[in-house]
Amino acid sequence: MTDSAPLSWSPVEWEDPCGGVIRLWPFLPNVVLTDSLRRSVGKWDGLAFLLPDDEPEVWNDQAEQEKASPGINRDSISASGGTLARMMMGQSAIESIQTCRFPDPEPRRLLQAAESPSGKGTRPVFFVEPEDEEWTEWVEDCADEMVRLRNLTRSIFSGRAWKRTLREAMHQTGPPDCERDDAKAHGLAQASALAAAWWYRSESVLNEELRLRRDQRLASRLRGALGTLCGGQVDDTGTPVLLVPVMQAWMPDIHSALESSPLPEHVEEERS
Repeated sequence: MTDSAPLSWSPVEWEDPCGGVIRLWPFLPNVVLTDSLRRSVGKWDGLAFLLPDDEPEVWNDQAEQEKASPGINRDSISASGGTLARMMMGQSAIESIQTCRFPDPEPRRLLQAAESPSGKGTRPVFFVEPEDEEWTEWVEDCADEMVRLRNLTRSIFSGRAWKRTLREAMHQTGPPDCERDDAKAHGLAQASALAAAWWYRSESVLNEELRLRRDQRLASRLRGALGTLCGGQVDDTGTPVLLVPVMQAWMPDIHSALESSPLPEHVEEERS
């Protein structure tokens, strides 16, 4: 799953031929980004997540759990084993930045910004992961793929595979140019490599056809969400921008799916 191209810290913009812009903004899971990276979000008019619409409930539950017992989510994942635990344990050793935070800090921060009446006022929010028969079929196909003998055999050597993938990811990432604090920049590079290694190992249990089906369906729904945003645009003087926070290592695949120009699939704004 790894690619020779370096992972980007900068947003990628895709201009929809039907109007509007989809801005893919890279973040690292469970990491609080520095102010310089947060400012790279830019101005935006609507927000879309590559997640199901019940994700805010999960975030709220995690926030309550952390309030009652700080670190409980991190400790639970670290004790569970697997590649996610390896990522979490690696993150916990980074001292220069805030890591292992629950709920996932950057997506939740953006949701709160979209829901805030201050500043530009509330902005439309979309959760584009579908909930229909086609998506259920994709999930079932993923489950079948993950229990194939070759994947069960591969899991026996997961420790060795993790180390190899992490080494490859370290060659792909580096500190963000916009971060002037050397310690923070180095910490971000470490967290980026760990997150990329986790993502690549997770993706390795799916074949290319399954990954393409997922990404193209999500891209179709991003286009649909942008269409809804453009249709309800209040400010007629500028091009509407739909901001999409996406894990840094996943962003190239989502961009590639958008570049294939899948037909838009209508998505309604999330109602609070």
